[in-house]
Amino acid sequence: MKFAFEKFDIVLARSLSKPGHIFHLSKPLQSSLQLNCGNGTIAHDDIIGKNYRSLVVSSNDHKYIIVKPTLEEYIVNRRREAQPIYSLDAALIVQLSDILVHHPQIKQTGSNWCGLESLQAPSRYKRLNLGDPFDNFLNDKLQQNGSSVHSISLVERPKQFLECGTGHGSLTLNILKAVHGANCYYDGVNDLTRGAILHSLDKNAKHLNVGMQNVKHYEKGILWPDVEFHLTNSPNDWLEGEDAKYYRERLAQSANRFLSGVFLDMPSPELQLSKLSEALYLDCPLIVFVPSITQIWDCLSFVKTNGVKLTLTKTYELTPGSGGGGMREWDLRRSLIRESGAEGIVMRPKVGTRVVGGGFVGVFRKLPNDAIVKTWD
Repeated sequence: MKFAFEKFDIVLARSLSKPGHIFHLSKPLQSSLQLNCGNGTIAHDDIIGKNYRSLVVSSNDHKYIIVKPTLEEYIVNRRREAQPIYSLDAALIVQLSDILVHHPQIKQTGSNWCGLESLQAPSRYKRLNLGDPFDNFLNDKLQQNGSSVHSISLVERPKQFLECGTGHGSLTLNILKAVHGANCYYDGVNDLTRGAILHSLDKNAKHLNVGMQNVKHYEKGILWPDVEFHLTNSPNDWLEGEDAKYYRERLAQSANRFLSGVFLDMPSPELQLSKLSEALYLDCPLIVFVPSITQIWDCLSFVKTNGVKLTLTKTYELTPGSGGGGMREWDLRRSLIRESGAEGIVMRPKVGTRVVGGGFVGVFRKLPNDAIVKTWD
């Protein structure tokens, strides 16, 4: 383990006098660059080689503690083009999905064995700019990791997950932390050596590029190989395109199903549910995160009206504030009104919980294709 800052690490400099109120996040550390602290600057060269939690002095003689940022601190203080999901909330959303990946089993090894199948995506949106020092470093690192894995084939095809939209990359990073362990044998080239893939979609190129940058710079790019980014108008459009055809037919070898989990953080998510449900494996989660409880109702209503093979298992409210990471369960259903005999909507917090504002998470799961879905008129 290392306990000192190295080149291309990211540092959080906290004011010694007000460490909880004044802090600044660096870019990846490089010689000749400086961290602007408001009260002067700190040369990156004065940070590289220093132990975690060391004291440094800015050009204006202000003292700072240099620390390794948490994921939450990293997300909150990075450049943004879209409003991020706070990291504690994003972690809760991933936990609610209950996704699980296993350490992959090796089918065949041996550096001299030449019969192993190899698959590569026909095109990829994410690319490294070898003229950029950090990208060049990451490229060398990935090549070294790939050269240490020789002629490996895995027993199972990779589990694939889908997220829309990428935005700031907060939910992306939290999903990737959950699936990263499955890619211990990925050689960086052959998709058949991957244990898991996250497909991260966004229709806004500016948001997508910022999200990609945030994923790339986190922990020196440790999660970069686990994700594929896609610029597309919607999941529906992506599922009909050539990229999805490759990941569905070549990598999953299925006519339709190839996704082990879906996360939607986008407007009108109900419009995507039909096709996404067809791409989901049995009992796998489809998570919807929206600002309003009525949007969860719109999703449930769409499912029930159109007979979509999904069931809403839970509805939660994330508590408001600066990413507190709390939640409470809601009751969301149609019910018979005894007095009139008509049907009404039940939309309320579960009994015993306090009323506060916040975003909402709907947890759907894929039903069997032969399931009989009770539809609404």
